[in-house]
Amino acid sequence: MNTLHRWRPDLPAVLLLLTLLGACSQIETIRVGEDRPDDLYTLLENRQYERAEQLLNDFPYLDTPEQRAMLHTRIAEYEQVTLAEAQALESGSDLYSAIGVLDKALENLPHSSALNDYRRTLARKRDVRLRNNQRRKLVARAGYIVQQQKIYEEQQNLEPPGLGKRWTHTLYQQEAAGLASELLQCGQESMQEDDLVTADDCLQLAHAIDATPAVQAALASLAEQQESRRDSQEKQEHTRRIRKEKKLAITRRNKTQQLLAKTGQALEANDLLTARERFSKIPAHERKTAAAVDMQARLDQAIDPVVTELLNKGDRLYRADKVDQAISSWNIALELDPENTGIRERLERANKVLARLEELKNRQQ
Repeated sequence: MNTLHRWRPDLPAVLLLLTLLGACSQIETIRVGEDRPDDLYTLLENRQYERAEQLLNDFPYLDTPEQRAMLHTRIAEYEQVTLAEAQALESGSDLYSAIGVLDKALENLPHSSALNDYRRTLARKRDVRLRNNQRRKLVARAGYIVQQQKIYEEQQNLEPPGLGKRWTHTLYQQEAAGLASELLQCGQESMQEDDLVTADDCLQLAHAIDATPAVQAALASLAEQQESRRDSQEKQEHTRRIRKEKKLAITRRNKTQQLLAKTGQALEANDLLTARERFSKIPAHERKTAAAVDMQARLDQAIDPVVTELLNKGDRLYRADKVDQAISSWNIALELDPENTGIRERLERANKVLARLEELKNRQQ
């Protein structure tokens, strides 16, 4: 029987084949090097911006200012969207996917400096993280083996190890011997990269496994580098402290100058209480400057006569048995001259008199 007469086409398969052929025809029209003017918008829709730009260069009549501006706008938007997507992935520590996004975009814009620069940056970060992860795995594994060897040696002092434990210990010894050279290399490379913490971890483990002259020399070099770093950190801390002290000194000087100016303004306005209050805010060590000494003299010259007058007035009122009014006068004088012991003595005596008078009054009631 003729098999051709038995075959019947599968309708879904035929439709799929026609679709694929149509797609191939579409792809054929935009092959690299065979782009035609009619393909411009197809290339733009497919984000083939590099080829679209080449098409404008190949066909001058297509290269209008409007077309060129539209192409540059689309390229800029595409770069921004791609960079934002890659940056979001980087912020989530997914460098592999971020690089993948950039690689896909660079297929359309292979000469984009922004995309290429960012990809190189991410690739360097990824390489560093991969290397650091490998070093952490090495340190973790070596640390585990060293610890197991210590436990085995301690166990030997308690009871003889069985065949299985001896076999496991032998395997650990063999693995440790292989890790020793890796740990030495890890320590040396980490020192070159100024990662002294990792260098110390690697070299200390290498020393615990096999204290070879190379390991001891590396540890000595590490100790020198650590000492140098401590010296550098101490110098930096000293410099920061000096700068901070200078900054504080400048701040204090500026504040003192402001207070002196405000004190002078209050004196000119004959507001002696405000002048005294503002001058009192100046730190004691700042009052030794020529400007502060001069202001102190001006302040005393203005205040002393007023204080003397208030004292005399209070004395007259006190002798006239007007104790409350005398106290009021002396309190104003004390505000102007807080260090005046004579005023404080007067106030103390007057307050005792008032207290006795109040006590007598209460008894009479």
